[in-house]
Amino acid sequence: MKKDHGQKRASGTATVNVHVRDVAQLFNSFDPSPFWDRDLDRDAASFIEEEFSDKRSAQLWHLNVHAHQGAAAAQDLQTAVENYYTRLASSASRELREHLRLSQFALLGGVAVFLLCIGARGVLQEMLPEVPRALDEGLIILAWVALWRPAEVLAYEWVPLLRKRRFYERLAGIRVSVRPAHTQDSHV
Repeated sequence: MKKDHGQKRASGTATVNVHVRDVAQLFNSFDPSPFWDRDLDRDAASFIEEEFSDKRSAQLWHLNVHAHQGAAAAQDLQTAVENYYTRLASSASRELREHLRLSQFALLGGVAVFLLCIGARGVLQEMLPEVPRALDEGLIILAWVALWRPAEVLAYEWVPLLRKRRFYERLAGIRVSVRPAHTQDSHV
């Protein structure tokens, strides 16, 4: 597979050109399902993801596949790209929902530890005329540290998961064109 960097046009369209001997190179060779429903080859998918990750600002994405053989499989390839990235977007959505659910539970646990530490601090201050400073400050620090990581996870770590889901959704909408390759095109 040979890559040819497409130019970003003023219209907001990004194009990536791929040169292959046969369109079948873009499909997973171990996939036992019928051709029209096959998965993309992981290396081909990684290439597509890498190329379009630099073109996120373009409104429309096009993938031009220049092939010496298999040009009749254009619609099959379009369907495979849509199905492959729709499945990945669904998986990323589930991952995001699970992340938010678990981080909410972690935050509840952090709040429980926080309240327990602050409550223990209050009880110690009532029981002892002079609470050792290290113990008093240690309970305060432990209370805030218990909230720190769950709050950080809930506040910030969902953003990359959302970006990944949106990226896969955009990849599912790529317009694929399969064109016959010229004999002077180099290929792998």
